[in-house]
Amino acid sequence: MTQAEQEQGRAGYHWVVLAAVFLLTFMTMGTRSTLGVFFKAIIEDLNWSRGTLSMIVAVNVWLNGFLQPFIGYVMDRYGVKWLFLISSVVFGAGIGLMSLTQSVGYLVVIYGVVLSLAMAGTSISLANALVAQWFPSHRRGLALGINNSAMAVGQFCMVWISAQLLDAAGWRTSHIYLGLAVLVITVPVVGLIPRRRQQAEGPSSGRQHAVARGPLEAERWSEAVRSAPLWQINGSYVVCGMTVALFTHFIPFATDRGLPTDKAAFIFGMLSVFAVIGALLSGAISDRLGRKNVMGLAYAVRGVAFALLLFWRHDLALYTFAVLAGLSWLATPTSVAALTSEVYGLRALGTLNGIALLLHQIGYGASVWLAGALHDATGSYDVSFGLALVALVGASLVSFGIAERRYSSRYAAV
Repeated sequence: MTQAEQEQGRAGYHWVVLAAVFLLTFMTMGTRSTLGVFFKAIIEDLNWSRGTLSMIVAVNVWLNGFLQPFIGYVMDRYGVKWLFLISSVVFGAGIGLMSLTQSVGYLVVIYGVVLSLAMAGTSISLANALVAQWFPSHRRGLALGINNSAMAVGQFCMVWISAQLLDAAGWRTSHIYLGLAVLVITVPVVGLIPRRRQQAEGPSSGRQHAVARGPLEAERWSEAVRSAPLWQINGSYVVCGMTVALFTHFIPFATDRGLPTDKAAFIFGMLSVFAVIGALLSGAISDRLGRKNVMGLAYAVRGVAFALLLFWRHDLALYTFAVLAGLSWLATPTSVAALTSEVYGLRALGTLNGIALLLHQIGYGASVWLAGALHDATGSYDVSFGLALVALVGASLVSFGIAERRYSSRYAAV
């Protein structure tokens, strides 16, 4: 085989990598999203408050977030294959072990710690960093959109499956089946991911797609944290975490309004369908119109979605929320990952994506706990939704203020 043929084969393998990472994200993030289905069943079976279970979720999210920069650094230094493999096995086992829960302490250990470690090692920040390394900048937004859509596709499928399992077998048996499914699917898929890291730009990318260095391109993560764009990107991403966390409470919120669980799960599934559309559209559009504009618009649209829940008490508001929140949900991580890679380069991308997800998870954990605690205190989610609306307005303004054309390598001279 000639060198040109080898280069062509390596260039084509990026689609195999994307498919493998898509399936991994589908199973891990999809299964992770099922807690909302089991939320009421767990607290009723164990006689817990919503605040208690919400706090355990917050422990999981915070620990997961704090691990992200370190996990990202491991990826930057050693690659991601074995990290994905070990974490997938632990994740599947941990989901199954949730079926044995009898006490708060046990679930703190299994869900709050063990599953948090596994989720950190299969996180979307690592998956996005890997995809960004394999795809050139002119296709990166679309590729990241496809990868991020796996979260929504996984959520749609796994939430529906979990609702059926809950009705048929109860929440404990459901977790055994879910854990086995994770193991059966993820372990073979990880085998498709190469050990070595691919640089997306190179001879096989073609001279017409060569990308110049941006003024802030970093060899080490410590260089990037001293610049303003990183904190504009990640500061707004905290709000993304705060508001996405409230999706966990959507099914309990909808059933509080009198909807049956299966109908609430269907609407939640609608959110996932529109999230797929939003991820794909936002990735492709940001390739043409810029990342910050998509980010700013996504936060604004999500703000409108929460305003509907606050001020429109008709059931139609739930469906409209699902459409708007879905379209905006995965537009933000897609744009964050793409913009970070183009402002700071690929060498420290695993660590930088880890920092972004750390801040996202701090917002997520605080919000998911606070929403549960406020509901226990007030009997309503109105305060939580109002705070989300205000925060999203701020995040939109900050995102539109990023000087993308000044710092992104997409606009630098080749």
